[in-house]
Amino acid sequence: MHKKLSLLLLVLGVILALASFVLFPICSKLMANGGHMKCWYSGIFVTVMGGVVVLSSLISLTGRLLPLWYIVSGAAALLCWLVPRGIVKVAGDGWACGLCGNPEMACHATAVKVDWIAGAIVLFCVIGLLTSFVRGNR
Repeated sequence: MHKKLSLLLLVLGVILALASFVLFPICSKLMANGGHMKCWYSGIFVTVMGGVVVLSSLISLTGRLLPLWYIVSGAAALLCWLVPRGIVKVAGDGWACGLCGNPEMACHATAVKVDWIAGAIVLFCVIGLLTSFVRGNR
């Protein structure tokens, strides 16, 4: 069961990593000052978190420390919902993650799709955690 679940998480992680720039592109315009908008940095963040899901699901295919890797994947996917909405702040000098202020921008449509993908990853991670503890694979 855990191999099928890990493979499913692997596929969802790849989809999550490709979502922001390939499958459902975010806003492509630059701000007036020539810098990228907040959604650009959110897209990078989601891509990196998709990579974390892929990496942790590849490691979980070994069958070792399954609960840890389900927690890592679930937390990475959950952050893909929290960070673009500004619930968890990720920012640096001159940049910040978030969504554009205009709800008509492409990043808002992308965010809805990322939410569904991330929600599916979290759901499957919870299922994986429950089955790991029930079967005793701690």
